[in-house]
Amino acid sequence: MLVAIGLGIGLASVAGVRAFLPLALAVLFTVLGLFDSPVPIVAVDLWVLFAVLGALSVAEVVLDKIRAVERLFNIVMVPIRALSGALLFTAALGLDVETGSPLWLVVGAVVAGAVAVLKVLLRPSARTPSTGVSSSFLSAFEDVVALVGGAIGLFVAYVPAFLVAFLLFFFNRIRKRRGRKFGGLRILGD
Repeated sequence: MLVAIGLGIGLASVAGVRAFLPLALAVLFTVLGLFDSPVPIVAVDLWVLFAVLGALSVAEVVLDKIRAVERLFNIVMVPIRALSGALLFTAALGLDVETGSPLWLVVGAVVAGAVAVLKVLLRPSARTPSTGVSSSFLSAFEDVVALVGGAIGLFVAYVPAFLVAFLLFFFNRIRKRRGRKFGGLRILGD
């Protein structure tokens, strides 16, 4: 049970970074027979579902790279990322959404929602002065964490959560450096 909860925490945390990429990977691995479906099986072919989630993943990645809308886009995506985390958390436990415990849905939504909110709060805005790290690089870093964490998170417990924690720590350090860049003498402390 601890391994399943670890898988759920890892997948939900990655869903807090990118909503559709971990779901698309989970559906792909379901088609390949390596994972249980994170969404209820309905009259939709899994390849079609994978194509739709893949297209939504690409749209999410592209919209996050546009400087004018990236902050508002990430705020709007918080509830969608929470829903994605709830689906992935229950799938990691081997439960369907219909028969799964509402508690596990809430836990997955809370984990993904917390990561999504922290991402919005900690990720430096594209409008602040640069410290050598562009917002498109940060977005690409998020893409890598979502892709690697989503692929690893289907099989290895807790590792994706550590990747997401490192990403949030990285954002926090950059935010502190940007705030300090013009705020005083460097010798006064870090």
